[in-house]
Amino acid sequence: MIKHAKVQNADYFITYLTLVMEHREYTLQEAVDFMVDSYFCNNIELYGLKPKQQFEKAIQQLSV
Repeated sequence: MIKHAKVQNADYFITYLTLVMEHREYTLQEAVDFMVDSYFCNNIELYGLKPKQQFEKAIQQLSV
């Protein structure tokens, strides 16, 4: 499991998702699934409400 010392903001997740999409040639949904599995250990609320909200905000911004 990855340890996260502070709450990441939406920009962090946008960058992370974009890198995953480019490097692995994933769609946005595939990148989201990958991050939920690898970053959140299949528990979107693992790190609390704020990271979940920021992750969802990033997804929303990328899907526009």
